Amino acid sequence: MNLRLLQLGDSALPIGGYSQSWGLEAAVACGIVRTSSSLETWLRQWLRNGVGPFEGTLAACACRGARQADWRRVREANDHLSAGLSPPTIRNASLEMGEQLLTLAEVWPWATQSVAQLNGSMISSATTGPWHHAVVFGTLAAAAEAEPRDAVAVYLHQAALGCIGAGVRAIPIGHTHGQQILARMHGEIEQLAEEVADRDLQQAGSFSPAHEVLCHDQSHLYTRLFRS
Repeated sequence: MNLRLLQLGDSALPIGGYSQSWGLEAAVACGIVRTSSSLETWLRQWLRNGVGPFEGTLAACACRGARQADWRRVREANDHLSAGLSPPTIRNASLEMGEQLLTLAEVWPWATQSVAQLNGSMISSATTGPWHHAVVFGTLAAAAEAEPRDAVAVYLHQAALGCIGAGVRAIPIGHTHGQQILARMHGEIEQLAEEVADRDLQQAGSFSPAHEVLCHDQSHLYTRLFRS
């Protein structure tokens, strides 16, 4: 059992994920998501059409690059995220969570060296930070001696947990319903991780314009619980 990877995928990590809904709050506000069943539909589409093929692919690329000490590839993955996460709220959330995770991992004995190497690679290049969450996650997964496929699976699992947690508060639904959704998602998360784990940087990407519109609308809600 990889306890390091379990720690990395813990939804209780104090990196700001609890304050994000990734556009779900706007979907609740306009009536797209109202029940546990519609939350499950939202979650499946979000992972399948957005997070998996883009952030998931780049988390795997970062994991592979860190395992091979190819820090140029890791920086390229970070550049892809900066260019591809077009809604400002989502891009800022990714950067803030990435930097907070990096700071948190500085004091983990098993991650200290990888954090130093990641930061050192940025200093020695013309690229300026900060680091995105998926890239930091993939780098730390490599430090945990995880394979890219396992890194993506845990990354998608913690993303699902975050979305479900936001749904529990925003819809609202019970925690029991949330855990039922997560249990039904396991097979799909594993399949999606298998599909994207071996993709290269050039294959990372998603097209979800309706989701991007909701992410933009969320920042203009009259009242809101979440930052994104």
